[in-house]
Amino acid sequence: MRAHRLLVSVLASFALSSAAFAGSISPSMVPSEVKAAFQKQYPSAQILEWDYEEDEKAYEVEARIGKAEIDAMYSEKGELIVSKEDVAAGAIPKDVLDEVRQKWQRAEILGANKITTPKGITWDIGLKIRSQYHNVKVQR
Repeated sequence: MRAHRLLVSVLASFALSSAAFAGSISPSMVPSEVKAAFQKQYPSAQILEWDYEEDEKAYEVEARIGKAEIDAMYSEKGELIVSKEDVAAGAIPKDVLDEVRQKWQRAEILGANKITTPKGITWDIGLKIRSQYHNVKVQR
């Protein structure tokens, strides 16, 4: 009986620890510092899924604000590693749009990804120029 309980205990521990290292995890397994950092950065976001990336020792979250998708990665201490969020063409900041329009005057601006790291923000802008699609990057 005792060996049976020990086996059950070991298997349960293995199942819980392997879930933490194998992708999708329960929100209860995410450190409060990570949840708080995400909540501060995206207070109105709806969280879809949490993952743990063993190679980076980081937590990844997939979320939405309306129809816009957000992917973000945080260290175990809640420090932002990188986030990427969809941004509609009409929500891209004016200074970024002005820079794009200055270089690509005839381009149709389709939308963007706002990529945030501790070093700053990169806008990955989707353009359509004469029926061809291009992406350009603007640093901030």
